[in-house]
Parts: sequence; C-alpha cells; structure tokens
Amino acid sequence: MIKFTRYPHVRSLIIYYAQDLNETDILKLMESDVNSELDAENFSKFIWNMLDQMAIDIKAKKVVLGNTDNSSMIPDIDYEVSLYLAERGFENIWDDICDQN
Repeated sequence: MIKFTRYPHVRSLIIYYAQDLNETDILKLMESDVNSELDAENFSKFIWNMLDQMAIDIKAKKVVLGNTDNSSMIPDIDYEVSLYLAERGFENIWDDICDQN
C-alpha cells in the first residue's frame, strides 16, 4: 500500500483524483505498490494529469477535500512522490516524466 508519512494528505488527494478521473489502475496501485517501470511511468503520468485537473478545479472553484484551492499541496505532492519513487528505484522515471511536463 502506498502511504506517505510526512504529508499523509497527499494519499487522500491522489485517491480523490483517481476516483474523480476514473483511474482504476491508480487506485489499485495505491492499495498495492509501484513494482515495475510501467507502474512507475503510469503513476508519474497520472500525477501530472492530476495536477492539470487540480488547476481546472481551482478555476471552477470546485470543492476538493474541503477546499476550492489545493495548490498549496503541490510541493507536498512533489516531495512525497519523488521520495516514494526514489526509494522504489524509479527516480529516473519520475525525473523523465517531470522533464516532459
């Protein structure tokens, strides 16, 4: 199971957007783990899609997890996802996806 210790709210945000965007594969990863390069690539791409959707939701003033603007969580997302993927040996995949976005 993917858990984040320093910023546990990142898990809640990822699960919210995985449900909102109907990303069942991401929900499965959140309950298991990122175990392959393909998992890491899909998870990384999802995080960027989630950030795009967050921007849309902010403009629309959509309430997400009790707030209409969760942009203050972006550094927390980067910290937790970077650390998690690095610990799993997939830092280079995260870096490559980040460079593309």
